[in-house]
Amino acid sequence: MDLTWIGVVDTTVKIGLGAAISAVFGYFVLVKKQEHENDQEQRRLFYSLQEEKKSKYVEFLSLSQKLIQTYLYTSCSPASDDYNQYLRAFNELQIISNDTIRVKAYEAMYSVQSFIFLSKNQQEIDLLDKMVADAREKISVFQKVAQQEATRQYEKI
Repeated sequence: MDLTWIGVVDTTVKIGLGAAISAVFGYFVLVKKQEHENDQEQRRLFYSLQEEKKSKYVEFLSLSQKLIQTYLYTSCSPASDDYNQYLRAFNELQIISNDTIRVKAYEAMYSVQSFIFLSKNQQEIDLLDKMVADAREKISVFQKVAQQEATRQYEKI
């Protein structure tokens, strides 16, 4: 009878240890799976925001260049649809961007605004050329900074 009791206790201990090992292993698998799912979701959100940023950057750049070309020889009215569309693109970009992008976008916008609102009547050609060159330079600097931001790869925090 003693041997039967020892056998029962031995079997119980083995089953208990097996269950404990399975529970610990199951817990670690669950934690790792949850971490992986969270990482996948963070990665998906990151790249979704990257696509949105790219779209906003391209829209802002296109509108900047369009305004310069459209108002190369005439002045723009602050109430024009072109300018209102430009302001909207600028503000949307400001909301989703980091400070570096925001500063470069502001510099580009300021140069574009300065040029398109300038009265082109009786202006020196040199002044107009310098203002266009400045605006295009600011746009190209913004374009490079935006390119670096928009092509940045996901980094796990």
